Amino acid sequence: MTRPVDPAVQQAHADVVALFRTTPAADPAGLYAVCRAARDRLAALPVLDPHDPGTWNSYELLTTNIQTLLCYLGEANVPTSEPDRFRALLIRLLHYHYDSHNADPGVLLAELVLKDWEVRLGESHKDTIVAIERLAACLHDRGDSQRARPLFERILALRSRKFGADDVATLVAACNLGSCLNQLSDHQAAFQLAQDTLRRCELWLGSDDSTTILATQILAASLSGLGEHRIALSLYVMVHQWRLLEYGEDALTTLGVAENIALALQELGDHDAARAVDADLLPRFERAAGKDYVGSKRTRNRLEKSLRALGRDT
Repeated sequence: MTRPVDPAVQQAHADVVALFRTTPAADPAGLYAVCRAARDRLAALPVLDPHDPGTWNSYELLTTNIQTLLCYLGEANVPTSEPDRFRALLIRLLHYHYDSHNADPGVLLAELVLKDWEVRLGESHKDTIVAIERLAACLHDRGDSQRARPLFERILALRSRKFGADDVATLVAACNLGSCLNQLSDHQAAFQLAQDTLRRCELWLGSDDSTTILATQILAASLSGLGEHRIALSLYVMVHQWRLLEYGEDALTTLGVAENIALALQELGDHDAARAVDADLLPRFERAAGKDYVGSKRTRNRLEKSLRALGRDT
């Protein structure tokens, strides 16, 4: 399913292109003025939810504007850190790149933004920390967790120092580091971190809080990595029930946990149950984010693997 680009984004794209077409290449004052005008034009856009696949084509078009604009902003010494609405747009764009699994341009964008914000806002500014987090997330998403790990550790230290060890933002940072450790196959370290994080979440946030549920999911992944697939499956089923209540059955967050259930079932050799989960999951992923979405592709591959294990073609 092709999602339409938001008309406001289409108009802003056309306006920004027109601005740069009218600027003489050798006119520094003109370039500075045009850069500010283009930046402020994009900052005025309505807020689109980057976690909603329905906005992704709009953010894809915005990426082309932002990539070009950031290069010119640096040349003209126009800050990317202001106004606040432009900074918020850049953060939403980074969330889009992670959620849509379009990590490579997300890494490049995050690196450019972070370099500017560390100087202009400082390392401990809340939005600089978010930029570090988004860079780490995009690196993690493309499988580069060796580079992501020290960034996740840095975020955890920054948030612990700024907000305290038991603040929600700090606990989320601990979950993110745990996920990174799991991808690096350091499952024992991830398990220990997830256990401590879950204990803190339950103590300060309660058992039904979204961050507590995230910590439970990271703990399940650690247990799966340690070979405790049956315990991991039971935790994934619990997390899935929570996500159903929180987001609904067709949200990408809920579907991602269903993937974990299917994987755990495959690890346990229950290919028929895994096939049933993936057969239900595939059309949901395709409706939510399209046939080419990474979750759709993974589910399709798992479904084929289960069918082969069962000696079936369909």
